[in-house]
Order: sequence, then C-alpha cells, then structure tokens
Amino acid sequence: MNQTESLGMRARNLIEELILDDTLTTGEKITERDLADRLGMSRAPIRDAIKDLISDGLLQRVGTRSIVVRELNLQEIEEIYSIRTLLEARAASLAADKISQSSLNDLVTLHEAMKNAAKTNQFSHYYELNISFHQIIHQEAQSPRLATMIETVMKESLLFRSRGLVDQDNLVESIAEHEMLIRALTTRDPELAELCMHRHIRGGLERLRLRSHHLEAPNT
Repeated sequence: MNQTESLGMRARNLIEELILDDTLTTGEKITERDLADRLGMSRAPIRDAIKDLISDGLLQRVGTRSIVVRELNLQEIEEIYSIRTLLEARAASLAADKISQSSLNDLVTLHEAMKNAAKTNQFSHYYELNISFHQIIHQEAQSPRLATMIETVMKESLLFRSRGLVDQDNLVESIAEHEMLIRALTTRDPELAELCMHRHIRGGLERLRLRSHHLEAPNT
C-alpha cells in the first residue's frame, strides 16, 4: 500500500467514525475543504474517502456538487432490516454449532454490561455494547464472507440508530431477546438460535416503527 492509499484509508476511517458517532448527522452537507480542515489532512485523500463512503451508502451525492450524510426513508430502513434478518439469523444458526466457551462468556459479560447501561440511561454506551455483542456471533459463525456482508449492511443501519433503541422500554425488550439468544447458543441449538435472532432483528424493526410514529405524531 502506497502513501496515498494509506492516507485515503485513514481519511475514510476517520470520516466514518464522525458519521457513526453522530458528529456528522444525517442530512448534513459536507465538503472536502471542511473535512480536510477538521481532520488536518490534504484534500486528495479526503476526496478518495468520500467516493468510497458514497459507494458504502453512508454518504450521498445530491445534485451535481453537494454531498450529504445519507438519510434513509422508512422503506430503505425496512429493506435493510429484512436483509439483516436473513443474514444474522443464518450467522446465529452457524454460531450455535461452533461458538467457543470463551465467546459465550464474552456474550454474558456484554449482556450484563448492557443491563447496567440501560439502568443508568447510557443509551450511546448500550449501543456500542450491542454492536460488540452481535459481532461476536458473526465471528463465531466462522464464515468470513457472511460476516463481511453483515458488516456492510450494519454500517447502513447505524445511520438511523438514534431513532431506534432510545428509551427504557425498548432496551428492556432488546435485553430480553439477547438473553433468549444466549440460552439458544449455550444449548447449541441452531434452529432456536436462528429463530431467536430472527425475532430479535424483526423486533428491532417494530420498535423503530413505533418510535418513528411517536416522533412524527403531532404534539397534543
């Protein structure tokens, strides 16, 4: 990898972090100059990074010159969840046969940490723990191609994370689903693990729908 490629990858990773931690919010207009100044880099690697992130679906070109952080509509969100349901349910099924005891222990540790985060309303921290929880299952499926496909779809889903698990009721439901999933993996039951993950992802979509409806409803 030459120096230009190295800087381009670094720029891409830094911009992606700004998007995924909501520093750059959905719909926000960005420019090469602003990002170069913010990251202390030249515009050439920033330009390459923007092209890659447009391809990944995190950025979107509007008109001939403007580029914004992509904002998904409900139809796009539902499509992403449908794809995630299929891929992650498959990963859970594969992981049930292959997961190590060490990884099961890690899932339990993350599960307890998520419960504590929920009790103290640490929503952002909960979300980061939740990503780690799912990534362990993806890795334990021992299917690199499947894990890569899931990672791509999950990056898009992070664009609407602030509209999802953002209150206690949603967290309680998600935690209960995680607990059932851990039990299925612990008992090495592929069919049950697949079913639990399917219900978990679909449950996330239903919670998102309810949350979106609540946010869009007129104040009374």
